[in-house]
Amino acid sequence: MNNHSEILKNFGPRASDYRLSSTHGNPVDLERMIQLLKPTSDAVALDVATGGGHTALALAKYVNKVVAIDITPEMLSEAKKAAASLQVHNVDFVMNDIHLLSFSNEQFDIVVSRFAIHHFSNVKKALKEMCRVLKPGGKFYVLDCSVYDGEESEREFNRLELLRDSSHQCSYSPRQWKELLKELPLAVEDLSFLREEYKLPQWFDRMDTDQGNRREIFCLLDELSEDCKSHYPYGPDFITTYRLEILATKL
Repeated sequence: MNNHSEILKNFGPRASDYRLSSTHGNPVDLERMIQLLKPTSDAVALDVATGGGHTALALAKYVNKVVAIDITPEMLSEAKKAAASLQVHNVDFVMNDIHLLSFSNEQFDIVVSRFAIHHFSNVKKALKEMCRVLKPGGKFYVLDCSVYDGEESEREFNRLELLRDSSHQCSYSPRQWKELLKELPLAVEDLSFLREEYKLPQWFDRMDTDQGNRREIFCLLDELSEDCKSHYPYGPDFITTYRLEILATKL
């Protein structure tokens, strides 16, 4: 099964859960995004992999129009419900694949993606597409799962994420992100590495993670080196994780 199919299988049945997700809809995170982007009322924004629509709806308050894309029909349906409930009318929800966007060059003033890039099967192509449709001087914003720099953490925590979610591709460390960004026509203005905690069992339950995989995840955590464990405290009711937030301007 390819990753497109895995995404549809994993997220279609859970679309309503994601619309109600306190992680994806965290108002503090969304407000920080707005403060970084400083959107203007004439801007047109693209929200990549909108999921439950939280990012698009947050932006819609400040810009002229948002185009919100996803490859999962159920997610788009839930996002439309959220927009209707809030009486938001300046968001277009469109089925589209980030790896081959159907938009013309330099069409958007803002391109954003939150909690999605770790699912992209070809991250370099996806990021190039995001930059292609962004106007020169436009704002590029990403918030995504990340891992601590280092061979062990980059390897083991992606193994862990794949055990939880079979559609996971890669959570990139700050080191890896800096290499990806070098290849893009972007001037990076802000790159923040943020430490977070996921509550258990909610983090597992969100993806209906198999009980055997849950046990294997804790075995993996127990076998980490002491240095790696120092960056990743965990217990029966939480796991430490990291996020990377990027703000850049297209050259």
